[in-house]
Amino acid sequence: MTEPTPHRPVLRLTRRGRLVCSGLVLLVVIALVLLLVSLVRGAGTPPEQQQASTAAESAAPEHDGTPADSDEGGTTSAEDDAPAAEPTGEGTPGEEATPTDDAAERTPEAESPEAGGDVEMVRSGTVGAGTWTVAAAGDAPTEGVLRPYAVRVEDGIDVDAEEAAEEIAAVLADERGWQGPADVVFHRVADPAEAEFTISIGSPPTVDELCLPAKTGGVWSCRIGPEVALNSDRWLHATPTYDDLAEYRAYMINHEVGHFLGHGHASCPAEGAPAPVMLQQSIDLQGCTPNAWPAGEEG
Repeated sequence: MTEPTPHRPVLRLTRRGRLVCSGLVLLVVIALVLLLVSLVRGAGTPPEQQQASTAAESAAPEHDGTPADSDEGGTTSAEDDAPAAEPTGEGTPGEEATPTDDAAERTPEAESPEAGGDVEMVRSGTVGAGTWTVAAAGDAPTEGVLRPYAVRVEDGIDVDAEEAAEEIAAVLADERGWQGPADVVFHRVADPAEAEFTISIGSPPTVDELCLPAKTGGVWSCRIGPEVALNSDRWLHATPTYDDLAEYRAYMINHEVGHFLGHGHASCPAEGAPAPVMLQQSIDLQGCTPNAWPAGEEG
């Protein structure tokens, strides 16, 4: 006689159990979809880009400046609208910065020796008011190719705007200056908006800001695009390479305006020769003798 098959208990899920199982299945499906999307994206990204992306997360990029020109050592360059900027003997060498010339010329060219290197510069600690006094217009020339410019002086730096403007005008009009070689006539206007370039005399912190991206370090001057920024410490105290303050100011002006006119830096041609005005004389004469003028004593 056959024994009856024992009754097997049937597993029945409660409503709660069914909900839990459905939730687990849904989570697994979502995880698989996310994994698939991640793999597809990774496969489409070049290895170089993946590496760059990782590097960008671990290190912040440094500020890239446009070249500037400066005769005092500026560190950057900026193109004239980027003309080159040159520190007028005041900055950290960059693209073409010449101390006491144009630290940045918005045409990449800025150079200014950091902290002046071994050369001891006067650092007054002056901080200007951040406001400006614009000098009055000069007499308009009757002939020649006019190059209008403006002069402004930061308030609170012990430099008189009108006196500085007259000194600058005399330098620009000097027969040893750029008017002959460049075949132009400079005319001072009262509105910077009407000028091709502006010569600004400001305190060290202000000039540092004007010269960016050139690094003028509170010491140098520069030229950035249409802005010729002259450090007030250099205007009032020059650098150790010059004994004559008036001659040094003439050099600052001619060097930076030279950058505006498109001239780059130069080197000393021979031991004992007059230094080219586009040499960064605020930093080092390279064996030459100081010379503030485009046209030397011998023409």
